[in-house]
Amino acid sequence: MVFASHSFLAFLAIVLAAYWLVGRRDESLGKPILIIASFVFYGYWIPAYLLLLSTSILFNHVIARAILSGPSAALRRALMILGVVLNLALIGFYKYAAFLVESLNWTMQTQFAVPDIILPIGISFFTFQQISLLVDAYQGRVERLRFWDHVLFICFFPQLIAGPIVRQHDMLPQLAVRRNWRLRADYLAIGIALFAFGLFKKTVLIDPFVPYLDLVYQTAASGGAVGFVDGWVAGIGYGFQVYFDFSAYSDMAIGLGFMFGLRLPINFFSPYKAASISTFWRCWHISLSRFLRDYLFIPLGGSRHGLARTVAALVVTMGLGGLWHGAGWTFVIWGLLHGAYLSGNHLWRALVSKWLPGPRDRVRRSIGLSWAARVLSIGLTFLAVSFAWVFFRSPDLDSAMRLATAMFGFSSWHEVAHLTRGIVPLFPLYLFIVWVMPNTMELFQATRAALHVEEYRDDKVSPLPGWLSFELSPRWAVITAIIFICAWFALSNLSPFIYFQF
Repeated sequence: MVFASHSFLAFLAIVLAAYWLVGRRDESLGKPILIIASFVFYGYWIPAYLLLLSTSILFNHVIARAILSGPSAALRRALMILGVVLNLALIGFYKYAAFLVESLNWTMQTQFAVPDIILPIGISFFTFQQISLLVDAYQGRVERLRFWDHVLFICFFPQLIAGPIVRQHDMLPQLAVRRNWRLRADYLAIGIALFAFGLFKKTVLIDPFVPYLDLVYQTAASGGAVGFVDGWVAGIGYGFQVYFDFSAYSDMAIGLGFMFGLRLPINFFSPYKAASISTFWRCWHISLSRFLRDYLFIPLGGSRHGLARTVAALVVTMGLGGLWHGAGWTFVIWGLLHGAYLSGNHLWRALVSKWLPGPRDRVRRSIGLSWAARVLSIGLTFLAVSFAWVFFRSPDLDSAMRLATAMFGFSSWHEVAHLTRGIVPLFPLYLFIVWVMPNTMELFQATRAALHVEEYRDDKVSPLPGWLSFELSPRWAVITAIIFICAWFALSNLSPFIYFQF
């Protein structure tokens, strides 16, 4: 089920009703209701993959408990490595086996049969959660691991399919201390409002206009003429599509979790307002960025062993991060581009620090951006990200290169007329939303519906006026109802969430 669908809304209504009815009789039964609902939700696509999900949970629970009770550090380390390797092997088989065979056939001119494997929905997300749990258990960060808490931690349906990648310290303590599993009216109201905002972003703001973007990518894939305008409309337009799509999913996931009294970590925070590529990645897919930083970039040396080592670690991390998004060279190139961007950002900071020697706080003040420089930096970061999106979206490397060369002006100025007429007039509205308006997490910050929002508060920015902050009031109830009704009527424009494929 896709969150933005009639079938999911019916499923949600049934789950909420069951959760409420059962909670009235026995508050302790709320957790089993959520576990059952999550398995039903996952099995809706391919029921057979419920066995895969269950096996993953059982295997990792046994390994994690063995790590926690291991008599020696050497044994605990060996168990952790075994668990991580087998989890990666699971992703490798389902996600990359066909890609590796295709690459081998292309480079070695062989004729090996390409396996036809259906990718299990959400396998990258729940497997990364398992890996983080095993590493945290080995490092002594897990105090206690109950089986049913582990099950719900992995399979909780709001975050099961496309994240956020929840760390154990965010979810397990909530599950361990909670005793009252009854439905709360205030949590339900806030969760519904968040869900409505996310649904509106997807079904009203972007989905109706996606076919115009698809047109230019289809033209490039078929070998048709694409020009300078086409290329940038494709890059910037897809940037808006993935922005609103992923922002919508993040809002809906947090809202769904809060309906049941569970807080999920923030996963998206106005990344297009970033004045540097490092800030962009701090605000885009936050849970994945943290996972890559903690379990890949830092173990590779991080920024502790000189600039050359840092650059190498960045490129490797982002290249593998691109491969995580999809088994294709377009995703690898997208990741490597961002690795190059981040490396350039670190080199620039190193040069500025060298030119402006002195205490760290004074250097930071010296390189503080003026208003005009900040606007320019935001614009350049936005264009760099938009250029890379062409590789992320293109179906193959040839069409991606065709669009990329057009973006640099190495083609005609031919335009796809339908594309320009269909979506470009909305670009000013989209830019106003992503650059000027507060994001959903800022609107709902007072509700504390999401974890870690306070980390993104900028003390230099004036707080939102009271009339703009969400509160449980008749005015916001009316606004929520209008937004939800508009989004509901637009459900006919349904398209899957982009991150479902990862």
